[in-house]
Amino acid sequence: MRTSTSYMFKYINLDDVTSTISNVVRPLGIEMVKPKDAIGRFLAEDIVAPKDIPERDISHVDGYAIAECDKNILKIVSKDTLNHCEATYVRTGEFIADGAVAVVPVESVRFVDEDHIAIPRRYERFHEVIRRGTDIREGEVLCRRGDVVTPLTARVLVELGINVVRVYRKPKILIVPTGTEFVTGLKRESSSILIKHMCEAVGAEAYVSDPVEDSVETLKAYMESWLSSYDLIATVGGASLGDRDVVLRTITELHDSSILFRGVAIQPGRVTTLASVRGKPIVLLPGLFQSTIVGTVFILQPLLKVMQGSAPRAHNLLGYYKNVSEYRYLGRFASFTRIRFVELVNEETLEVKIMETPSSNQATVLRSHGFVMLPPGVTSVPQGEYMKVYSAPGLSS
Repeated sequence: MRTSTSYMFKYINLDDVTSTISNVVRPLGIEMVKPKDAIGRFLAEDIVAPKDIPERDISHVDGYAIAECDKNILKIVSKDTLNHCEATYVRTGEFIADGAVAVVPVESVRFVDEDHIAIPRRYERFHEVIRRGTDIREGEVLCRRGDVVTPLTARVLVELGINVVRVYRKPKILIVPTGTEFVTGLKRESSSILIKHMCEAVGAEAYVSDPVEDSVETLKAYMESWLSSYDLIATVGGASLGDRDVVLRTITELHDSSILFRGVAIQPGRVTTLASVRGKPIVLLPGLFQSTIVGTVFILQPLLKVMQGSAPRAHNLLGYYKNVSEYRYLGRFASFTRIRFVELVNEETLEVKIMETPSSNQATVLRSHGFVMLPPGVTSVPQGEYMKVYSAPGLSS
């Protein structure tokens, strides 16, 4: 059996990670579901409006729809088409009668008698009228393939009379905590709680196995049984530079396996590895807490999104925040993209503090508002400089 030193790390940058994921992973199958069941799913088609919204001109207020008139006294009628100097009562959101040119708010109307109203002045054409198609135009592309369906999206689909929508199948992922210390009860396994939630936050069906001991033979037997039931497997721990590099050794002993990349030029999380077994992705996440999170945000979540027809990116920009105190980096990974969690110091002035702690530190993440991405070669951030602060699905909510 070859040792882990046979598989040297060749750290690839994040751009290469993205291109690798895009090249080797394809969207899963397509399902037809109702809009209410599509929330949180990724669209497998563009959504094109089949009609105008509103479908006809509607009233913006409770009042009287009025026809053209050269005087301020109009006859009250109850019909769908107005003639010269006629008016009909209309409620907010109701279609206005054909021939109506404006709506006069009810509080501006004076009753002359039971059959006539007086209006105080001439009104501009379409006063208090919401015109047909001013919300949504027939033929307008509302959502693109790969977009996630939100509750607002679902509401609009129902409003448009779209009863079913094509979405990509949810990937089924198995999260496998590894470590004999978890099996024996010497240590509690807890990272899978967060990883499962972060996978579900990007639309996956996530499951967690019982912890597996640090044994190639044991893990190999489990892997063989899991491969047919899941679209992707993510292991946590057992990925390192030393003699406990159990998971990679296991992968290489499985039939039809390959290593897609071995290490990423990102810190923490540099030992994150992507493999393939019989065409299914296997993500090897490091066990130290911050490293696990970074590997999940930049490799695992993008993979799950691509499997659902979306873009290979999970993190999102929260905004520009001011660095409250000078930050300097003296470590040995200055040539890597470095992820640092930031603490919100002042919400009013959007000031944050960059936290520099060991990657095993959980309290740092617990206190954080988000994270910054320090580009390769950047070893300091001056006090007062504005930085982009990011978050990721499921990380803080």
